[in-house]
Amino acid sequence: MRVLLAAMPDTISALDPILRIPNLGLCSIAGNLPGTEVRVVDLAFRRRKIDAYLASVLEEFQPGLVGLSAMSFQFSSACHVARLVRTLAPGTRIALGGYHATLMAAEIGRGPDAALFDFMVRGEGEHTFAALVRALDSGDGEFSGIPGLSFRTGGVFRHNPPAPALDLDGLALPDRDCRVLNSPRFLGLRFDCAETSRGCSMGCKFCSIACMYGRTIRAFSIDRVLQDLRNLRAGGTDGVFFVDDNITLDAKRLKALCRAITGEKLNAMSYVTQASVAGINADPDVVDAMWDAGFRWVFLGIESGIGRNLKALGKPGAGRGAAAAVRRLRDRGICVFGGFIVGNPGDSPADIKATFRYALDLGVDHAIVQCLTPYPGTETREELLASGLVTNADDFSRYNGFISNVRTRHMETRELASRIVRHGLRYYLDPRYIAGSRLWRRHRKLIPALVLNNLRFVTDGLRNNMFHSRHSW
Repeated sequence: MRVLLAAMPDTISALDPILRIPNLGLCSIAGNLPGTEVRVVDLAFRRRKIDAYLASVLEEFQPGLVGLSAMSFQFSSACHVARLVRTLAPGTRIALGGYHATLMAAEIGRGPDAALFDFMVRGEGEHTFAALVRALDSGDGEFSGIPGLSFRTGGVFRHNPPAPALDLDGLALPDRDCRVLNSPRFLGLRFDCAETSRGCSMGCKFCSIACMYGRTIRAFSIDRVLQDLRNLRAGGTDGVFFVDDNITLDAKRLKALCRAITGEKLNAMSYVTQASVAGINADPDVVDAMWDAGFRWVFLGIESGIGRNLKALGKPGAGRGAAAAVRRLRDRGICVFGGFIVGNPGDSPADIKATFRYALDLGVDHAIVQCLTPYPGTETREELLASGLVTNADDFSRYNGFISNVRTRHMETRELASRIVRHGLRYYLDPRYIAGSRLWRRHRKLIPALVLNNLRFVTDGLRNNMFHSRHSW
C-alpha cells in the first residue's frame, strides 16, 4: 500500500520570514513503516495553489491511505484536505492524527465532519499507524485490537483504549528522505528538527502536552540522538531545532548530551531549543555546556511577572528566577526569545502594560507575547469555560496562540486585543529593545521582514486576527 502523510499549511504568519521547521512526527511515522512506500508532504512549504498541488500528488502517487496531521488551529484545513481527497480519490482511506485528533476524538467522531475521516490516531502515532497499515494490507478489516485507534464502522466511530506510552529507543530513526517539500529555514540557515525526549512533568494548566503523553517524561538514548544528528549533518543541515517539550527538565542529562555533541564535533551545527526558567537555573554549569555544544537560541518560557497569573497558569513561583536565567544565557552569548502570556482572568489594562515592561526590563532579545488560549483538553479551558470567560469556544482556526479568544474580568476581547497591540508596539519600537536585541544586530537581512511584521502586528491585531496564517488554497 502507498501511504501519503500530509502536514497542514497553517502557520503563525509572524514566524514565516524567520522560522520554517518541518513536521518531525510524520517523518518518525514514515521511518517506522518498513516495507511501505511513503511520501510526506509538508504543506507549510507550499503557500499558494495548494488544492492544485495536492491534486497532482494524488493523481501521480495514488495512495491507498492518506494520513493528516493537525493541531487545533489546523483542523479546518485537515477537513478541507479530506474533502479534496474524498472528491478526487474516493476510494482512498483517510486517517486524522496529531494533537486535535487526540484531544477531541469523541467530539470529532460525533460532529458534522466525522464522515470525512475513516480513522483517528490518538497519541503517539508510530505503532498505532503502523498497525493500521498492516490491518489494511491484510484486508481483514479488523481494527478493534489496535490501541490508540478510533475507526468508523456503520457510520459511527468506535474508540479503542489508549495506547501505552512508547519505548522510545524501540523506534526507528525518522525518515526525512521521503519528504516531497523540503525547504526548512531558521534565520536564513538550513535548519531541521530532532527530538531527544517526549513529555513534561510540570503542572502547567494551559499546556496540551500532558493530554498527549500524561505528566511524564521519557528520553531517547544519547547514542540514538547522536546518530540522528550525524544523519542531519551528512545531509547538509546547518542547525537543528530540538522540539522536546522540556529538554531542560533533567539538567544532568542535558549536560551529558551537550558533552556528547561536543565530543562528536557535532557542535559545528547550531542548535535551538525550548527551555524552562527552572531548568536553566537548576545547574550552574548547564548554560556553559549548552554554549560549547552549539546552542545559540533558547525559547524561554517565562509566562508572566505577576504572581497571581503564574499561580493561575500552574507555575507558582516560576518567575523568581527569570532575570537570573535570562542573564546567564545572554552573558554566555545565547540569544533569548522570551515567552509571555497575557489575557489571564484577572488581567487589567495595567497588567498588559506591565507585562511588556517586564519583558523590556528582563532584556530578552525578543519577547513573544501570546494571549491565553483555551486549548482543548487543558485545565485552563475548563476553568475559563466555567467562569464564562471564553468568547470563542468552537472556531479552532483562531487558536494560534496570538488571537484573543477570551475576555478577562476587566476587559472584553476587543479591548484585550487592542491593548496587546498598543503596548506591544511601544515595546517593539522602544530604542532599548532595538539596541539590545541581537535578533536585529545579527540578522540584518531580516530587518525588512521584521518591520513588516510590526506593521502586521498593528493591522492584524486591531482586527483581532493576529498573525493568522496567510496560505491560500
